[in-house]
Amino acid sequence: MALEALGQYRSLVVDYSIIREYAGTALFGEFLDLIVSSSADIYVSKSFKLLHYCVIHQADTKNASASNAMRDFCSLLLPGRKLHSVQTTETTEFMAGIAELPDCCIVTTATGIFTKRLLEKKPGFKCDLAMLEAGKVTIYHGLDDLLSNYELQKISPLASVNKYLEASAFCNVGDTVTTGEQKPIVLTKRISSGAEGMVFATDNPKLVAKIYHRGVITPLRWSKLTNMVSMGIKSVGICWPQDLLFYKGIPVGYTMILGKGKTLGNIFDGPDAIVNAFPKWKRIDVVTTLADLLEKYIYLHMHNIIAGDIQLKNALIFSANSLYLIDMDSCQVGNLPCPVGTEEFTPPSLWGKNFSGFLRKLEDEDYCIAMLVFSILFCGLHPYATRNGKETLREEILERNFPYDLENASVEHIPRGGYDHIWEYLPDDIRKMLYDTFKNGKTYEAVEWYEAVLDYKEKLSTKAFEDEEAYKVFPKMEYHATVTEPAPAADAPTGKSFYKSRFQGLNDPNVFNPNSSNPFAASNANNTPAPGIFSSNGNYSGSASPFVPLGDNAAKKTAPAPEPVQDEPSGDNSGIFKKFSKGLFGQ
Repeated sequence: MALEALGQYRSLVVDYSIIREYAGTALFGEFLDLIVSSSADIYVSKSFKLLHYCVIHQADTKNASASNAMRDFCSLLLPGRKLHSVQTTETTEFMAGIAELPDCCIVTTATGIFTKRLLEKKPGFKCDLAMLEAGKVTIYHGLDDLLSNYELQKISPLASVNKYLEASAFCNVGDTVTTGEQKPIVLTKRISSGAEGMVFATDNPKLVAKIYHRGVITPLRWSKLTNMVSMGIKSVGICWPQDLLFYKGIPVGYTMILGKGKTLGNIFDGPDAIVNAFPKWKRIDVVTTLADLLEKYIYLHMHNIIAGDIQLKNALIFSANSLYLIDMDSCQVGNLPCPVGTEEFTPPSLWGKNFSGFLRKLEDEDYCIAMLVFSILFCGLHPYATRNGKETLREEILERNFPYDLENASVEHIPRGGYDHIWEYLPDDIRKMLYDTFKNGKTYEAVEWYEAVLDYKEKLSTKAFEDEEAYKVFPKMEYHATVTEPAPAADAPTGKSFYKSRFQGLNDPNVFNPNSSNPFAASNANNTPAPGIFSSNGNYSGSASPFVPLGDNAAKKTAPAPEPVQDEPSGDNSGIFKKFSKGLFGQ
C-alpha cells in the first residue's frame, strides 16, 4: 500500500491538491481507509474551502469526481469531530499554526500550490511531509530535507531551441484541417487576425481554430500545446487548447472553446466605456467579475500553470457571470516557460529579462494578480496612475508612488474623472492589502485576494454598507449610457455546476486553536496523441523535422488566532456550499 507509512501519525495536515488530483482514484480510496483505521486528526487551512470553490465553479468535466471525494472526506471526519480548520490562508501563517501539532505529517502533491509555496517561501518546519507524485509517496523530514533532496523543476531545453516551422502549407476559409485523431475540421469564417495568427470559426459551433502565421510555431510552442491538450481542461470560461490541428500533415494550430464578449481592456476603460457596455451595473457586478477572474487563475495554478502574461486584453467579458480567459497558448505549463509579458503588469524585478529564459514563480504571479485586482476594482485604472506625478508610468512604478493612503488624508495625486472616490468606499482589508502591495512592496497570495474579494462581495450583497454610494460603480458620480443597451443574446452563456446533491447529516468541522487550553475544541482528459512530438533537443519525432533555424528577424510570523468561520457569501449561489443551510466550514 502506497500510503501505509501515513498510518503512524496522530495528526495529518491535508492539502486540497489531494482531493483535486486523486479524487475518484484507488489511491484516494486507500487514503480514506487509512484515515478511518488510524483515527488521526485531520487539519486543513482556510484555503481548503476556497480552492474547492474555484474548482467547482469552473464546471470542468475532469473534476466531476471532486464533489464525491469532498463528500466522502467530510462524511468520515465531521461526525467524529476529526476535521480541524486553521483559520488562515497565507502559507507561512498556516505553517506557524500547525507547528506544535503532535506527531504531525503534511500530505500534499508535487504539483500542488501548497508545495510550490513551501519551496518559494521556505517557512521553517520540522514535521514530516508526504509528497504524492505518480502514485508514489516520498517522505521528507522537515524543510531542510525537502530543500536538500527535492528536485526542483528545471526549464525545458526546448526554451532555447532557435527554430521555427518552415512550411509552404497555408490554410484559409474553406480549407479542412485535421486533429491529431484525424478528425476533419472545416474553417468556415475568419474571425480575427493578429501578430501570431488568425482565428477562424469552424463547422463545430462550440469551437474556434487558431491558425498560426508562418514562422511562429517553435518547438517550445508545439510541445506546450501538446501538453496543454493532454491536460484535458474543459472549463466553461477558459479558452484552453482542445485539439492540435494539422494541414497536409504540417502543424498549423489548435482548436479552443469559443469565447464571447469584448476584452476587459475595452470594457474597463473609464466611466463612458463601462457604463455604455453595462448601464445597469452596480459595484457588486464589478466585484463578481473580479471574483470570477481570480477563480480562473487560481484554477490554472492548481494545474501547475502560471498565466504569466496577465493583462486586461487577455480576457473577454459577456456579463458579470460570463468571462473567458483567452490567448492561453502563452502560459507557462510545467517547465515550459511563458515567453511574453506586459511591463505594466509585470514585477519590476523581471523587467528587461528574456521571458523565455526562466520559469516564473507563483510569487511573480502574485504581483500580476494584485495588479488585476486594482485594475478591475478601479474600472481599468493603473495603481500608479497619478495626477501631478512623474513624466512616465515606469518612474511611478519604480518609486512606488502609490497615490492613495489608508487615512484618505491626501487626494492631491489621485486621478479624477470618476475614479477619485472609489478608494474611500473600498473595504478596509482590501485597501490595506493594496496599500501594502503598491506602497510597501508586500505580496499576497492569490487565494488571499480571492478571500478578500469574496468577503467584499458578501458585504455588498447583504447591504452591509450604510452609504448608498458604496454600491455604485463610480461613487459620488452620475453617469448615463450614451448608447442603447443591447438585448441579451439568445445563446448567452450560462454557468453550470456538477454538484446537484446535498451533503446530508454533516456538522461543522472543528476550528483548530493552537493557543487554547483545549486546541481541538470545536468553535462551532482528453489525451490526444500528436502525430509528432519534440525531444528535449528540439528534434521532431514525426517525419523529417519541419523546423529550421530562426533568422535574425524572427519573515517569521506567530500562529494565527482563530476566528469564527464564515458561511459562503450569500451572493454566490452556484457552488456546492449553497446546497445546505450551513456551509461545509460554516458556523
